[in-house]
Amino acid sequence: MLAFAQPVVDGLINGSIYALVALGLTLAFGIARFANVAHGDFVTLGAYAALWGVYGAGLGLVPAALVGLAATVGAGLVAVGLVYRPLARRARIASVIASIGVALVLRHALIFVAGTQQFSFPIPIVRASDFLGVRITPKELTILTVATLLMLALSVALQLTRVGKEMRAVADDPALARVAGIRVDRVVTIMWMWSLALAAIAGMLLGVKTVVTPYMGWDMLLSAFAGAILGGIGSPVGAVVGSLVIGVSEELTTLVLPPAYRAGVAFLIMTAVLLVRPAGIFGARTAIR
Repeated sequence: MLAFAQPVVDGLINGSIYALVALGLTLAFGIARFANVAHGDFVTLGAYAALWGVYGAGLGLVPAALVGLAATVGAGLVAVGLVYRPLARRARIASVIASIGVALVLRHALIFVAGTQQFSFPIPIVRASDFLGVRITPKELTILTVATLLMLALSVALQLTRVGKEMRAVADDPALARVAGIRVDRVVTIMWMWSLALAAIAGMLLGVKTVVTPYMGWDMLLSAFAGAILGGIGSPVGAVVGSLVIGVSEELTTLVLPPAYRAGVAFLIMTAVLLVRPAGIFGARTAIR
């Protein structure tokens, strides 16, 4: 059991980061009906902007994190205004292809500025603590705590706040929401801000856990998409559960196969579940619930 416990804990930590990315994807799909392929590169931007705050501006980790948030949300809103919104009335495939272009431009801009070398946050190396045979470091515990609090905060915001209720109304029926007096464009803009903020925080948490590279967001995007689809695209709860399943599955795979096969096995599990439940674990929804 101890041999399984460590990969499960590691998988929950990875899955919690996937879940933040999957929640951003789910918000965009549920409200804007748009699969944002560039989302992974906004994850990367959040990590690089926070690194600049630390090493370029000499800020502490918390102020640098605010820089990462501001930079990611700002750049994302520029992409929304210049690319996504003008294409919103065209075929969805046009927006998806455009988001691939945004991803490539953003990724290569980061490579042009920072190069391809790896960077890391100035986090002190601390010996892992042992809990009943399971090793976990303070930074991993912090990652899990921050991700969990953000998931809970988003759930509360969607269910109890006025803008959250407006988001769910727009996700249900944009035309009816507009007739009811809801400013749909404003709601969609706030949704993008939430989605981009989740991407930035996920990037910073991933950078703290591992290292920062230009491809870090792209590399984790497929796992996050798999989590969102497995849970039921459009369902925030499904995105979280599906991402945790993907994260744990990837880590358990390393017990019998080389780490390079983790993503492939996770997608096989996703496919197997979808063959039984085509709508995902919580059922596919076009509306945010």
